Amino acid sequence: MNQIKKNIRRVFWLYFGMFLVVVVYLVHFILIDSADMINSSFNPRLNRHNSTIARGYIFDANGHVLAQSVPEYDRFRRVFPHGGDFAHSVGFIGITKSGVEARYNFNLDNLDFEIWQRVQREVINGEPLRGDNVYLTLELEMQQLAARSLSSTRGAIVAMEPRTGRLIAMASSPGFNPNNITDIWRDLTVDTYNSPLLNRAAQGLYPPGSVFKLVTADAIMTHMPNYMDFYVDCRGTVIFDGVSLQCFNQVAHGRLNLSDAMKHSCNIFFAEALIEIGYERLLDSTENMMFNGALSFDLEYLHARYNMESGADTWEIIQTAIGQARTLATPLHMALITSAIANDGLMPEPHIGERITSYTGRTKWTRRTQQTQVMSEENAAELTDMMIRAVESGTGTAARVPNIPVAGKTGTAEIAGGDSHGWFVCFAPADNPEIVIVVLTENSGGTQRAQRIARDMLVMHFERN
Repeated sequence: MNQIKKNIRRVFWLYFGMFLVVVVYLVHFILIDSADMINSSFNPRLNRHNSTIARGYIFDANGHVLAQSVPEYDRFRRVFPHGGDFAHSVGFIGITKSGVEARYNFNLDNLDFEIWQRVQREVINGEPLRGDNVYLTLELEMQQLAARSLSSTRGAIVAMEPRTGRLIAMASSPGFNPNNITDIWRDLTVDTYNSPLLNRAAQGLYPPGSVFKLVTADAIMTHMPNYMDFYVDCRGTVIFDGVSLQCFNQVAHGRLNLSDAMKHSCNIFFAEALIEIGYERLLDSTENMMFNGALSFDLEYLHARYNMESGADTWEIIQTAIGQARTLATPLHMALITSAIANDGLMPEPHIGERITSYTGRTKWTRRTQQTQVMSEENAAELTDMMIRAVESGTGTAARVPNIPVAGKTGTAEIAGGDSHGWFVCFAPADNPEIVIVVLTENSGGTQRAQRIARDMLVMHFERN
């Protein structure tokens, strides 16, 4: 009898435990995962829309309309007043949804105080039902400049506030006009060469080239005592275990330390220094800076990838030190790393959605920003000084802005079978950073165009502020 009672108790606790697991999962799903599930691109309900409801407005940071619903016969049509300038960020509605239109789909279609709306607006006043409005961090003029700057090339631009993670501009080229997305859908989907639907800013994975030296430098400073006393004699070319490495155009930089190497973007120095500290040390810095890790971002993105493992050969080690080999990053991710340097080692949480209001203007949700320490404050300060030298008298002089100290780093990423991609990352003012700019130009053969674009973006920012 006692054994039977024990067995009954065991079965009871087993079922109770299973029930508790289900309850915990449901609570977690409702409170945490439900919004992501509702707005997931795999959710078939995402593409169902009640066309008799006026979907909420999407505004920029200053209240400019970026998307609105206008009456057309007995339904509403979505209109994007600025055409393709915000195509990859605001997104579109058509065969599917993308961008902010997809991420905040539930909110844009949500009827605040639905019963009251139906009585007051629909029945009494004969007005359309309206969804909630979404305010973004993007700024119209900066976004338009970014879009124009990329109009004749493939590439991406990210402009961000380094302390808050607010995206001021996020442009990708080639693009498209979301106003006629249904008509051009087939052409967009079959164009695999240009991939116009791809948001290169957040989903384009590229070899970071020499802008990755910022990460390598962090590892050197962290793991090499007296790193400023470590010198390398650069003669333009060096052989490592039978593997040749060259500096750009085989320029011999002479005897230099870390600061000089950053200024001149010396490949040989960074390869020698990484071998000196041990290539395994670089993994610490990449993990700290969120390579291979998840970001919290409103829109769809791809993870930055760092793939060098234990047992790597000499070629992979020296190529990884200078941002080549199998290392890949998005312009968004490089903007976060640059922001961390500008922000005393604190990486902000990037975001594009700022707040949600009801159709009456009542605020229903406001973004709360977060930061993560990804490098020491001392390393961030040293990197800032090095980046200032790079713009003042090094590889980044094309990005200089009169009376504004700019900290920047160039990067030329070699591509098999094509011209190199050009990178430029920067922030300004260097002594009190307000804005980070990252520019990536595909197959541009160098960094000059990326630098000029960044300079133009900085000039506009400071003229407006």
